[in-house]
Parts: sequence; structure tokens; C-alpha cells
Amino acid sequence: MKTIKEIYKTELCKNTNTQTIKEILMDRDELSAENADMVIADAKEQLEEYFDRGDFSAAYNICEEFFGLEPDYITELIDI
Repeated sequence: MKTIKEIYKTELCKNTNTQTIKEILMDRDELSAENADMVIADAKEQLEEYFDRGDFSAAYNICEEFFGLEPDYITELIDI
């Protein structure tokens, strides 16, 4: 049986984007690589908390909350 993380990563949110979150943060928001990594780490930590609480709606919207991006970028944040 698949975990919720596996379902999110493989079935719900297909990433068809050409840029990574880090690249977008560096290009669009002019963050350094180090600062982009820190923001991404914060988002991953929050995402884990949402999964642990069973708050899948918030998990689905994590990329909007942290980066102003579509949900399909979530695959970059999920560690399986």
C-alpha cells in the first residue's frame, strides 16, 4: 500500500515544470543559493508537519504558501 507521500509524489502532483523551485527563487526573487535552500528547507519542514497532522489540503497548497507556485512543485519537497 502506498503512503500518502508516495501518492502525492507519483499520482496527484505531476511536475512538468522546466525550472526547479530553487532556480525560480534565485531568478525571480533574487535569493542566493544558500537562502533559497533555507526557504526550501523551511517549506519541507512545514510540509512534514502538515502530513503528520493529516492536513492534506494545507500540504497540497504548500508551494503557494511558501513560494507562490502551483501545487505541482510539491514533488520537489517530498522525500520518500
